[in-house]
Amino acid sequence: MGITDDGAHPVSLQETYEQKRAEHLAELQRIENEMRQNFVNKVREKDLELKKNEKEVAAKYEGLRKENNEEKKRLDDERRKMDEEFALIKKRKEEVEKALAEQANGQNTKSKKR
Repeated sequence: MGITDDGAHPVSLQETYEQKRAEHLAELQRIENEMRQNFVNKVREKDLELKKNEKEVAAKYEGLRKENNEEKKRLDDERRKMDEEFALIKKRKEEVEKALAEQANGQNTKSKKR
């Protein structure tokens, strides 16, 4: 009780079912492998893209850090110069005040002597 395939040999339904099932499973496995490979490729591409972006961010960070350090150094130098100028001005002010005080004392003593 079989079906004849091209009239030469009889083929049973069980054999046909198992052959079609095996073909279908092989096709599913091929599709799964293809999908898995596509996924792996996309993950690799994304990983490369992320690493590239990470390098760009790191380079940008280093550039900004360098600029910041240079700006800080410049501002520290400027502050130091301003502190020196302020100290010099304060010293001159004290000298002028002392000279004025001495001059005022000198005039007071002259007027008392007269």
